[in-house]
Amino acid sequence: MNTSRQNTIFISNELCALFLLLCLTALSGCTNNKSWQKSQGMIWNTVWHATYYGDPDALSAAIDSLKSVEHSLSVFDDNSLVSFINDNDSGPVDHHLKKVYEMSVKVNEASNGLFDPTISPLIEAWGFGENRVPAADSALVASLLPSVGIGLTRIENGVLYKSSPQTAFNFSAIAKGYGVDTAAKTLIDLGCNDLMFEIGGEVVCRGLNPAGKKWRILIEIPDEEYLKEVFKNENKPTFADNLIVELNDEALATSGNYRNYHSDSGQTFGHTISPKTGYPVKTDILSASVIAPTCMEADAMATACMAMGSKDALAMLLEEGLAGAFILYSGEVMVNEKMREHLANEH
Repeated sequence: MNTSRQNTIFISNELCALFLLLCLTALSGCTNNKSWQKSQGMIWNTVWHATYYGDPDALSAAIDSLKSVEHSLSVFDDNSLVSFINDNDSGPVDHHLKKVYEMSVKVNEASNGLFDPTISPLIEAWGFGENRVPAADSALVASLLPSVGIGLTRIENGVLYKSSPQTAFNFSAIAKGYGVDTAAKTLIDLGCNDLMFEIGGEVVCRGLNPAGKKWRILIEIPDEEYLKEVFKNENKPTFADNLIVELNDEALATSGNYRNYHSDSGQTFGHTISPKTGYPVKTDILSASVIAPTCMEADAMATACMAMGSKDALAMLLEEGLAGAFILYSGEVMVNEKMREHLANEH
């Protein structure tokens, strides 16, 4: 037999064996790296929590995706897309801004105009933006109202146009939920199909929990400090026990004025501002929780419920086919039929 041919065959077989060994090692490494991960940290001045089954390195990609959302939607970033649009008559939109804008239009229509991200100047005037000191009066509110209304804006060929240069966006009532969606999608794209990702009470659950069951999420009663401010320890209602909901491939968001409020001259007012009157609005709802397919929608809908009051909010959720639970100032807890299907103690 030809010696050179023997050597060639021997070397080729060696290379094939080495290649096969490397492939098996790589596959083994991927499998071994997949396990239940649990972590938390700070972003957007609040805490995030993540629990998922997958590679530990996937989490850094999820957090990076949140930074991308921030650069698009944060009014606290002077170089963000929304800040550029607020300072100009028009501006380009990326896929982040386009998605939250389109959902904002949908919820604006569903809530009869009570959810509107163009209340940014009013948010600043009432001390809930970069300016943390309320400076609003009737004259200022009257001067700002004509530029409020998402109907004064439109997206055309990738550009957002404003009819009034004074119109300004603040997507804070929807951006956090959208950020949770984005982080969860990043994890899913990296093969993490069982996960829970949460930022400040807005949560996405996909697949099953470490016990192989639906995820169980707690809806807490409002903050005790806020209750003391509002009720002054007089006639403070007794609130029911915390609600626990079960989620599978769904999102939950909770909105409540107890999370962000001011006290002035004995009066307490929250960050829910009416786009119609320009003033902080207080309905019978102390906190609103909504379950929806995306956290972006749940976040916006929960905010809309706060501005509408329980009667109109329940009607809206029925029309949209969404689950909702309200904790009222009276201490009563209102739960619609869709939400009842998710309650852990109902099963």
